[in-house]
Amino acid sequence: MTSQYAEWKEIFMIRSAAIVLLLLLAGDAIAEGYDLPVPGAALGLAALTAAFAIRGGPDRGSGELFDFAAPYFPLFFVPAAVGVMANSGMLASAWTYILVAVVAGTSATLLITGIVFQFLMRRIAQAAEA
Repeated sequence: MTSQYAEWKEIFMIRSAAIVLLLLLAGDAIAEGYDLPVPGAALGLAALTAAFAIRGGPDRGSGELFDFAAPYFPLFFVPAAVGVMANSGMLASAWTYILVAVVAGTSATLLITGIVFQFLMRRIAQAAEA
């Protein structure tokens, strides 16, 4: 039984990997075809998130695939770091704008996260009292 489960697990992971790659390809095609300023990978990830939201979460194969791939996610930051280094001259001329954007974005994120957390904690407390 264990070997049969391992076989199905591999099949589900391969199917899920194919779906992820197809969504990546579709995102790249849309970004290039419509000359969008958004990376195709971000569009593919948005499509995958929408599919999960519609289906109520990932299927078993997707969960297995992401559990397998999660330790390697930091490697995806290498191309971004190379892009930053390659465009360091442009970044140096706009550092004040970048700094303002990072500080404002971080502040907004912390504020919104705090508000949502307090709201949810109040709802949980009310549900526990009822």
